[in-house]
Amino acid sequence: MPRQVILVTGPPCAGKSHYVRTHAKPDDTILCIDTLAQRLGSPVAHNHTGSMYGNAEKQYWDLANRIARHPTVNAWIIRCAPEPEERQYLVRGLRASRCVVVLPPMQVAVQRAIRRDSDPAVTVAAIRSWYRRYRRAPFDEIVSS
Repeated sequence: MPRQVILVTGPPCAGKSHYVRTHAKPDDTILCIDTLAQRLGSPVAHNHTGSMYGNAEKQYWDLANRIARHPTVNAWIIRCAPEPEERQYLVRGLRASRCVVVLPPMQVAVQRAIRRDSDPAVTVAAIRSWYRRYRRAPFDEIVSS
C-alpha cells in the first residue's frame, strides 16, 4: 500500500473537516485538534481553552509524529497554518505528499462562524488574523469551499 499523507489547511470555518470527510476513505486516519479535544472532554466543538487545549495539542503532536514515521499510512492532517513556512515545516515533518489549502472568501468563513458559534467574536478575529497572515506557497493546492 503506498503511503499518502495529506495536510489540509485553511482558516477557521473554511470547511477543512468537511473537505476531509468528503475525500477520505473509510480506513484513512484523520488527525484534527478539535476532535481530540472533544474526545478528551471539551464541551465545545471549537475554540478549546486551557488545559483541555493543551492536552489535545500534546496528543495531536504525539499522533502526528507516529504518522510521520509510519511507512504505509493513509492520513489526513488538519491544521490552520497560515504562514507558508509553517506549512512547509509540516509537509516536511509529516512527509506529506500534498498540502491542500481550503480557501473560501473571507466573508464566507465569517458568515459560517456567525451561524455556527453562539459567541463568534473569537472565531471571527481568528479568521481575519489568518487571512492577514496567509501567503500562498508553490506547493499549495488551493480549493474553495
